[in-house]
Parts: sequence; C-alpha cells; structure tokens
Amino acid sequence: MIRDVLQKLAETEGSPPALEVERLSGLETEELNEFRAEWPKLSAERRRAILALAVQLAENDIEFDFGPVLKVCLSDTDAAVRTTAIEGLWEDEEFRTADRLADLLRHDSAENVRIAAAMVLARFTQLADDGKLYRPTAERVRRALESAAFDASESIDVRRRSIEALATFGGEVVDRLITSAYADRDPRMQASAIYAMGRTCDQRWLDTILREMENEDAELRFEAARAAGETQAPRSIVPLISLLDDEDLEVRLAAIGALGEIGGDLANKALQRCAKGKDQAMRAAAVEALSQNDLGSDPLNNSPFLNDSTRTV
Repeated sequence: MIRDVLQKLAETEGSPPALEVERLSGLETEELNEFRAEWPKLSAERRRAILALAVQLAENDIEFDFGPVLKVCLSDTDAAVRTTAIEGLWEDEEFRTADRLADLLRHDSAENVRIAAAMVLARFTQLADDGKLYRPTAERVRRALESAAFDASESIDVRRRSIEALATFGGEVVDRLITSAYADRDPRMQASAIYAMGRTCDQRWLDTILREMENEDAELRFEAARAAGETQAPRSIVPLISLLDDEDLEVRLAAIGALGEIGGDLANKALQRCAKGKDQAMRAAAVEALSQNDLGSDPLNNSPFLNDSTRTV
C-alpha cells in the first residue's frame, strides 16, 4: 500500500531509499488517492527530498512515470515541492498540465514557482506552434504569459522567462516585448531578449543577433550564438566560426551547436576542425553536431569523446 511506502520513506534517515521512491511510479487512481491523503503527513523537508529523487530517477530511466504524483504535488503547501514538481513535468504534453501551469504563473505566491511555470510553459508554446496543443489552452497559456510579461509589479525573472516562452508565438505583441527587453538596462533581460529573438526563428532579428556576438558580456555572446542557430541563417556561419576562438568555453560550445544547426560545407569543415582539436569539450560537442547533421555518428575514426555542456541562464 502507498501508505506503507510513505511511512517507510518518512521513517528512514538520510537520503530516501530509491527502491521505495520507485514504488511511487505509475500510480493508478486508487493508489493516487491514497498518496494524496497521506503525502501531506510527511514533513516538508522529507517531501522535498523524495520528490527530488523521483525527478532524478525519471531523468535517468524513461520507464519511470511519476507524472501523476508530480501533478498532485503542484498543490503542495511547500513552494520548493511545487517548484520541483513543475520542473519534473517539463516533458508533459497534456493540455490540463498547461492550464494548471498557466494558473500557477499568475497566482502562485512563490516567485520560484512562477519562474518554473513560465519556463515549462515554453514547451507548451512550442507544441501550440506545432499545432499539437488544444487551441483554447494555447490561448490561455498565451494570455497568462503576456499578463506576466507586461506586469510591472512582477519580478524581472518571471517577466523575462515569460517573454522567452512567448517568443514562439511571434506577432506584434511579442515583437514589442522583445524590443523592450532588449532595451532594458538589466543584462538578464537583454540575454532573454536575444534568446527570444532566436525562438521566433525570424531573420528580422539577425542583424541584432550578429552584433551581439561581439558583445563584451559572455552571457550575451552565448545567447547570440544560440539564437543564430535557431534562425539558421547562412550569414551567421562566419561570425560563429570566429566565436570558436572565444575566451569563454560555453560561448565556444554554443557556436559549435549553432553551426551544427545551420549546416553546410563551411560550417561542417569548421566543426571537423574542432572535432580534431585539443579541447576535449569542444571535440565532444563538434562530434555531436556533426552526427546530428547526418555526417555519421563517428566522423573521426572511432575517437573517444565526452558529452558537451551548456550554460545555465
């Protein structure tokens, strides 16, 4: 019974036993109702630890399905638990989840919860753009994000994450938000504006993106490189190749990823040079980019490489 599982998890000292947490995967209606009744009896600290481990297990093994539990935890009294639950639902595609996140974005009392909701809603805006989201839900998501983005009383991080999520929709309102964010004095907002330019996939922003590749702020160069990859404009290739010598590793990795997105002979030759270079992280990223660009999964005679890394914005 789920009651027994939760009791063991509550009584065990230290990290929650993974085998017990695994038993919370794939709960059916009756078990889920029991979970809903018993879960609040655990301490907030224990609930945080259990849910964090559940999300980690799901990331490492697609066989685990903690979705039903995570959705229950969206109503948890502890903000950290709600935040973890949202982050664990980043691959969810159910329209009811999008509706719930839109509600949390506008009404939750905790900033971190609202930030997480905006970030996960970016996945749903992409689904809407692909025609894979229930239209009334897509409109509710858009309204919630626009409301948050325009809300002067809202925190800058909630507003900028909302702008990023909205970018996929495009249109006059999105253009106005991006332009305003780009003109903001806060570099975090500027970074989000550049990221959003890329998410629009609109080459009207290309001149700005190319200019920001030369910004003295590494964060802005990083976002400009990523945005160039999203626009897939061949005119970005030469500036991106220049970033392969950037002093910041993550900027170099972003440039590699963008070159892989754009493709073409010139980009592929630059990637092949990186794949033969001395920097291990760049070699790994270049091999991955070449592999995704249909040049084979091992273009360098079975050389061993590491996984690439990305900047956390």
